Amino acid sequence: MRILGIDCGTECTGYGVVETDARDELQCIVFGGITFPRHAHMADKLRIIFEKLSHVIEEHRPDQVAIEDVFYAVNVKSALKLGQARGVAMLAASSHGLPVTEYAPLSIKSAVVGYGKAEKEQVQMMVARLLRLDDIPQPADASDALAIAICHLHTAATLCRQTAGK
Repeated sequence: MRILGIDCGTECTGYGVVETDARDELQCIVFGGITFPRHAHMADKLRIIFEKLSHVIEEHRPDQVAIEDVFYAVNVKSALKLGQARGVAMLAASSHGLPVTEYAPLSIKSAVVGYGKAEKEQVQMMVARLLRLDDIPQPADASDALAIAICHLHTAATLCRQTAGK
């Protein structure tokens, strides 16, 4: 299974594609961050997110998409902007016929580190270790996106084992 993880943001939207191989080992396919011109208008940022994520989907052909659920925003305006970015990311996935699953930050941290209140640095280090990367993926949003993809793969594997046992 190949998963595109997306960590939405209005300054940088991270993405990461992870798959499991024949031995159920995690493999990092690609990761990166979508950044924007310094004074870009929100409509332009949303277009860029849609175009870049569409390109990643077309090039790397994930089976599913996993995205972080909204959990906290400094203010209402920030929450609305984040919601717009998430909506465009979901639109990019659904316009390519891909199912989208949302995960709470607590679930992502639990799946990757084993502790839902893990620090950001702990998550980044575990992402690098699980994917056998020499360095922590940069930007940090890309590392978060890879963590979201890993969370989905672990969750899907657990659900598969549970239904096989019934």
